[in-house]
Amino acid sequence: MESQKFSELGERERERYNEGLERKGYEKIFNHCRYFYIRRRYSLIKEMMQYVQGKKVLEIGSTAWRGWLEKNSILPSSLTCINISEAELQAGIDSAVDSNNSPNFLLMDAHDLQFEDETFDFVYGDAILHHLNMVPALDEVFRVLKPNGKILFAEPLDINPVGKLVRSLTKKARTADEQPLRTRDIVEIKKRFETQCFYEEFLSVPCGVFSGLIFKNPSNSLMRFAFRADQFLDHNFSWIRNWFRHVLISGTRR
Repeated sequence: MESQKFSELGERERERYNEGLERKGYEKIFNHCRYFYIRRRYSLIKEMMQYVQGKKVLEIGSTAWRGWLEKNSILPSSLTCINISEAELQAGIDSAVDSNNSPNFLLMDAHDLQFEDETFDFVYGDAILHHLNMVPALDEVFRVLKPNGKILFAEPLDINPVGKLVRSLTKKARTADEQPLRTRDIVEIKKRFETQCFYEEFLSVPCGVFSGLIFKNPSNSLMRFAFRADQFLDHNFSWIRNWFRHVLISGTRR
């Protein structure tokens, strides 16, 4: 692929992803925590992605389109996928062999999107913003979106204590620079976009870690209780939302 000059952060992320991350242990720890939430998330994504039919779309990343678009039979007029890692980009290319979407894959730094202003109707990404310098990255997303264009991002949050502990113990599962979203990051997103946030996993985190030790099946009474309790807390105590582990952020360009 053509040699490019990336930001310092982008170059470090590129090198780390090209080396490869060790995610299996980390994912196994949280398997029970997210069981019910992952079903809710993909139901929401399927609903929101209906907007994308026939639209011009940018994925910041190169593999989420399989689950977010292809699986839901969504066909945009064009789909561009960018990644700063050659290895990650190649994974996307390899997965597109039998795709109905035929994405266009480009090696690119999300801090410097090589597109004209107001190019896309929709920009999305799965666990990508927390790898970026938030303000310049959001400015770029805003710039390339058309007026009233939409975003959708699924991101980890920083404060959940069990999540923080597990992250500290699984350093090989992540890059050195990644930073789960903090309150100020959500504020920056809301400055640019009219947003709706769907929070995931609060009591489900400690309950999920415990559940993984005593149950084989994550669909159990403990995790059903934790999921319902999380929903109650989310709906009735909005101040607690920053303590959840993930957020799905939908937005419209201001």
